[in-house]
Amino acid sequence: MAATGDVLQDRYELRSLIATGGMGEVWRGQDRVLGREVAVKVLKSQFTGDPVFLTRFRTEARLSAGLSHPNIAVLHDYGEGEPVSPGGDRLVYLVMELVDGEPLSAVLAREGRLTPERTLDLLGQVAAGLAAAHAAGVVHRDVKPANLLVRPDGTVKMTDFGIAWSAANATVTRTGHVVGTAQYLAPELVQGQKATPAVDVYSWGTVAYECLAGRRPFDGPDPVEVAMRRVSETPAPLPADVPAPVRELVERTLATDPAARIPDGAALVAAVAATTSTAAAGRAPEPADERTATRVLPLVPAPQSTTAPLPGSALPAAAVPPVLPTLGDEEDDDEELDDRGPVRRLVVPVLVGLVATALVVTGLVLGTRDVPTAAPRAATPTTSAVPTPVAPRPSGTYVRVDPTRYVGQPVAQVQAWLTGLDLPVALVAVERADVPAGQVLALAPTGELLVGTTVTVTHAVAPPAPPPTAAAPAPAAQTPTPEKERGRDRDKERGRGNDKDD
Repeated sequence: MAATGDVLQDRYELRSLIATGGMGEVWRGQDRVLGREVAVKVLKSQFTGDPVFLTRFRTEARLSAGLSHPNIAVLHDYGEGEPVSPGGDRLVYLVMELVDGEPLSAVLAREGRLTPERTLDLLGQVAAGLAAAHAAGVVHRDVKPANLLVRPDGTVKMTDFGIAWSAANATVTRTGHVVGTAQYLAPELVQGQKATPAVDVYSWGTVAYECLAGRRPFDGPDPVEVAMRRVSETPAPLPADVPAPVRELVERTLATDPAARIPDGAALVAAVAATTSTAAAGRAPEPADERTATRVLPLVPAPQSTTAPLPGSALPAAAVPPVLPTLGDEEDDDEELDDRGPVRRLVVPVLVGLVATALVVTGLVLGTRDVPTAAPRAATPTTSAVPTPVAPRPSGTYVRVDPTRYVGQPVAQVQAWLTGLDLPVALVAVERADVPAGQVLALAPTGELLVGTTVTVTHAVAPPAPPPTAAAPAPAAQTPTPEKERGRDRDKERGRGNDKDD
């Protein structure tokens, strides 16, 4: 690795170490040509020999160099140099704008929760930076507090575009590429889907939640479990003192289905501006994007013949109305993924009435296309006020995945088996020193799976090897002195004399 005083390409002098991460070091440096301070990020030697990583690193460096925005740290230079000292490591590095500030992670560690006003101010700047990046075709993929630098004047600078520096944390790979940090990763990336601007919006929402609640929406000691919970769970509600418009904004950014999420940085900027202006007025903001708008249905009066007071908590099941038509054209219907594949998400009205201060439910029906409606059964008392609908099983071919047959096997073999079952595979690599590298640790989802469902396979990788210990220098050869030479001559003479006596 680099050392204080090293000069890269006869230009960038490394003066002091700022931070050390899982994949490299960040140095405060001096540009000798332009006479300015810079930040130099030097990759660890174990990554410089990986041609796949280097190719991606170069591509991301070129993309980042094309970004120019007040809320994005400027990339000045990229280099792949020869070892600074004989026998040293080949150095690969980025030269960035040196931001005089601290990461948002340090601010949160010191202050805990932030006010909604300050959260919107800081993260509104992040949204503006994301809008510029998305307009240039760049997806950050690693938006998190550690990559958001806050200056003393409140200006926010985004750093590390397209590069995941926390190799010590679990990383999710798609076609062998690092794509993010588990605690801030979008659900679709956990499932091995393509990274779009919506993944940055989700990470933005995770950071906003952390600022407002003082904790992450999903957290825990196992990063793999944290990542998988995002696919099937929703975060706990934000604290009650967070204004409703702010809560609604964060909830929209944390939608599990990307189609229901704010789509990109530009729409996020508009949503933040609308929320900021309406939060003080105490009214809900208008949706910033029609695709994510919530449609309000008019109340439908219940027929008198089907309305009756509920005895206690019992609900008569006989009064089930026919399936109601869906809203809009078929092309406009959204889709969302569950653990069995794509299912149609429909909006249906709920009919309610109030008789003698008792809540009366006149009908609740969930329908899906191409699935016949079951005939109504005789009324049966229930113990819940509203029956829990059971989602219909999507049509198609199913295969059974038994995790006990795969856990402990080599990841390459498991990937081949699952691919042979027409199940796409997303790999999650976790550093483990207690199990062999490449051994499968877990699978999700399992059981009866619809063909085409992505299975996330967690496997072990070896932790980075510690740097080699420098060998002790060999003892220097001693130069014979004149006195030692004369002593050797006398010994030889004595040896000849003894030979004569024999």
